[in-house]
Amino acid sequence: MEARKVGIYGVAGIALAALMVSGLYLSGVQFPGFATQRGNLVVLLTDAPVDIDQLNVTIDSLSVKLENESWIDLPFVDGKTEVSFDLLALYNVTMELSDAEIPVGNYTKMRMTIKTANATFASGETVDLIVPPGHIDVIIKFEIESDDVTVVLVDMQADWVAISNSNRLRPVLKASVA
Repeated sequence: MEARKVGIYGVAGIALAALMVSGLYLSGVQFPGFATQRGNLVVLLTDAPVDIDQLNVTIDSLSVKLENESWIDLPFVDGKTEVSFDLLALYNVTMELSDAEIPVGNYTKMRMTIKTANATFASGETVDLIVPPGHIDVIIKFEIESDDVTVVLVDMQADWVAISNSNRLRPVLKASVA
């Protein structure tokens, strides 16, 4: 009778331990030594027209925020350390910023750190633009799934009034997941 109780308690203990490990695994807790599941994220950038001749921007970092966790830096395409472009040249055109393998999970935000920005007006005058607070956050929720590709398209439109009145780059951002 006593051996039977020990056997039942042993089986119950093993079953409880298996349920706990399964629950932790499904909740996304990472165990040292176990491979992390990863999916791919592709970030594309485009623009709609504005009334200036050029709007040059240099981005020197791009990152995404994993829900309830820290920021994950994304590499630029072709191993570049920064990406420079005329935002107005991206009208109805997409430019690939990053194609990176990142951990599976739910993401809530994207951040582009702007190194430099300047606008060239129709008169030929070029002015350096201020980017308060030095980066641009894109609020977007998307999920990276294992062995899947998620594409995020960021439409960055210049705020002509902010540029002409205060020399500030304060773009209107719309992001969508394809």
